Amino acid sequence: MLSGFLITNILLEARSGDENAAATIARFFIRRAARIWPPYFFMLGCFVLLAHWLHFKMMRESLPWHALFLSNFWYALHGPEPWPLQHLWTLAVEEQFYLMWPFVILALPSRHFLKFSGALISCTLLYRIFAFALGKVEIANALPFDSIDALAAGASLSFLSEKRWSPPRRLVWLSVAVGISGLIILTGFDLGDFVEWVILEAALLLPLVALVVFASKGLLPKILENKFVSGLGRISYGAYLYHLPIWAVLLKLSDDIGFSFSRGLFTMVTVGSLSVLFAWASWMLLERHAISWSNRWKGQSAPA
Repeated sequence: MLSGFLITNILLEARSGDENAAATIARFFIRRAARIWPPYFFMLGCFVLLAHWLHFKMMRESLPWHALFLSNFWYALHGPEPWPLQHLWTLAVEEQFYLMWPFVILALPSRHFLKFSGALISCTLLYRIFAFALGKVEIANALPFDSIDALAAGASLSFLSEKRWSPPRRLVWLSVAVGISGLIILTGFDLGDFVEWVILEAALLLPLVALVVFASKGLLPKILENKFVSGLGRISYGAYLYHLPIWAVLLKLSDDIGFSFSRGLFTMVTVGSLSVLFAWASWMLLERHAISWSNRWKGQSAPA
């Protein structure tokens, strides 16, 4: 949802400017590539170099899929291996969303935006129902269609925010209550795939909307603007990329030296700390320079 909100906000601001559509789309893709690609391909490159030592199943076979941001399709078709790259399926879904959303934003009249987003959310619900009926829940869950409702909900909230719309406080608190109730039910009861995957996933959009609303008002924005907190946010993408690969390397090292590195608090703290450290180094040495270059790029308007 947050990705849908942020990306739509960027595109709506660009649409309101004087730049033509082609230049807007080109600038958007260049900046997205500068943000996403450098640490991503650095991480994949490290895995290529370590593949022989790590000995993870399906590593070499899956690399072309990861390189093309098709990780979600790989895991849907081939199962859970290689597990150190499993988290990349969520990034693949976002990248696939980026491919079509700029064209939607620039082509769709404002009066039809909410209708279109509502249709996408409805189609996602139908997609889940059909996938459940066909017994393909695990496969369908990894495909981009399963995440469209959250992305469309975030996009709708961004559109409404641009129009200065603010939800009633009661609605926000009701959304929080529904979300907390849904999480309790989801973690405390086995209700079956249909209720958990079809109904509760749709219901949990409400607290996500509330969270985005809270994040834009009151004390929370001041907290998020804190230098330390904003710094963590800046390197969070790198921490996301590196955390599972770091854990995989630590597991291999522990096997080689005969040390038990099982799940637990020690593992969580160690992997978390190393992920932040690697993410900080990645930001300082790689990411900020790529972003700085992309910010200097100016799309040229076509002559009238």
